[in-house]
Amino acid sequence: MTLATGQMLQNRYRIVSPLGEGGMGAVYRAWDTRLSVPVALKEMTPQPGLDSHTLAQLRQQFQQEATVLARLDHPHLVDVTDFFEEGGNAYLVMKFIEGESLADRIEREGSLPEAQVLAWADQLLDALAYCHTQGIIHRDVSPQNVIVRPDGRAALVDFGLVKLWDPGDPRTKTVMRGMGKPEYTPPEQYDAQLGHTDTRSDIYSLGATLYHTLTGQAPPTATQRIASRGAFQPPRALNKRISSATEAAVLRAMELTVEDRFSTAQEMVAALRGEAVAPTRPAPPRRKRTKMMPGARPALPRWKRVPVWAWVLGGLAALVVGIVMGVGSAGRPVARATPTAVVVVAQATSALRPTSTPAATYPTDSVLGAHLAFVSDRDGKREIYRLTKAGEVVRVTNTPGDGESWSPALVPDGTVLFTSDRDGKREVYRLTKAGEVVQVTNTPGDGESWSPIVMLDGTVLFTSDRDGKQEIYRLTKAGEVVQVTNTPGDGESWSPVLVPDGTVLFTSDRDGKREIYRLTKAGEVVQVTNTPNNGESWSPAW
Repeated sequence: MTLATGQMLQNRYRIVSPLGEGGMGAVYRAWDTRLSVPVALKEMTPQPGLDSHTLAQLRQQFQQEATVLARLDHPHLVDVTDFFEEGGNAYLVMKFIEGESLADRIEREGSLPEAQVLAWADQLLDALAYCHTQGIIHRDVSPQNVIVRPDGRAALVDFGLVKLWDPGDPRTKTVMRGMGKPEYTPPEQYDAQLGHTDTRSDIYSLGATLYHTLTGQAPPTATQRIASRGAFQPPRALNKRISSATEAAVLRAMELTVEDRFSTAQEMVAALRGEAVAPTRPAPPRRKRTKMMPGARPALPRWKRVPVWAWVLGGLAALVVGIVMGVGSAGRPVARATPTAVVVVAQATSALRPTSTPAATYPTDSVLGAHLAFVSDRDGKREIYRLTKAGEVVRVTNTPGDGESWSPALVPDGTVLFTSDRDGKREVYRLTKAGEVVQVTNTPGDGESWSPIVMLDGTVLFTSDRDGKQEIYRLTKAGEVVQVTNTPGDGESWSPVLVPDGTVLFTSDRDGKREIYRLTKAGEVVQVTNTPNNGESWSPAW
């Protein structure tokens, strides 16, 4: 709930105006009536419906962030002065920094003079070097989080994604988990499961920030750069006034491969000053074996580990060739009237039990990802076919009995996820490169599961009515099923589609008629379409 102007917290902080809003809450300008100074209040607002254990974890993480940031003391960082809880929400109190964001400056003036940008870069890199020596990674460096003071000095703010870093263990705990802003986020940060980030992730984000500042244009996302080499233009192609030395430093900072970037902030400072910095590819940090939580099930059978860029490409490929079919042989869904939307992340009542099923003959002469996959009932029932580069149509599935198969989704390891009712009800299956069919979901009771899509982090979203109505679920790499949407009333949600920025589009009739909604990375549901009169909209594609 938005705090009202004039509202008092802790009988000390009076709200003046909102400054911004994000997935975890909002930031307000406030007045410290005890010290008579302006402050910034960062509010953590939990999602409605979270269980008490999850709420306790979030509050503990937020308090840990306050403790971590309170010990920082640097002229180009924001100072944290207090932490408290009130009304079920947690608040972080920071010194208010007068000035404007670098994003606002760029929007007003376009590309900025190189000399000024290099001065800011020197200050910000000094702040990052200080954070890194304290074992802290910012993880959200961007023009929006750089404030230019009236005296021209730059300050790095908003440590909402701060991460405690142990160089010997890249899987150290993230205090406030998030992806950052897509244009400034390095590809390794998309791996939400493992979080293999270190100081070089901040270097990428700062390089992308400098790119935007020097050219006046935001850089393409890492996903776009991986999908198309032509998406990325060197800075001097957009602004000829940039020196070759500065361009070289920015390009090296923005290398997609972690080992090709600067190893430290100090190295980047030297490069921006025109000093020679030897290329280094340090040995990767030692990785510890991941411990599984009690009751967790092993990963899906024979799925290979692949680098994050492959999952990104796989997600994009699935968007292009995946056929989103929200209805199966039963002809669902049916619209129902519903109240407003609420999203809750909850544990499903059952986990996966992959089982092998007999397979007929499957053509495996080439990787299916190299060709167009589609669904057809040309042989009397729905099956998956592929169109070869030579223009031939080859049947991929041959569902036994009266069953049918549809909704193919390509996986980067060359296997294919699809929906089939071969065992009497719709479930998600995997077609291996060897031509075997492996059942992936085993929906409890009379429920069914269908329409899988592959996410950037390697997990799978799918639709299921296992709890009595159609909702979107997530299949983790550990084999657990987690409910993603919890549509209010009698409404239903289905047909998820991944967007390159990590959000998900889906169809829902939660407001009485079918419309397209967006599920943000913070777990919020935002209505996208508002079809006039009694019309409806559904089945989004990206």
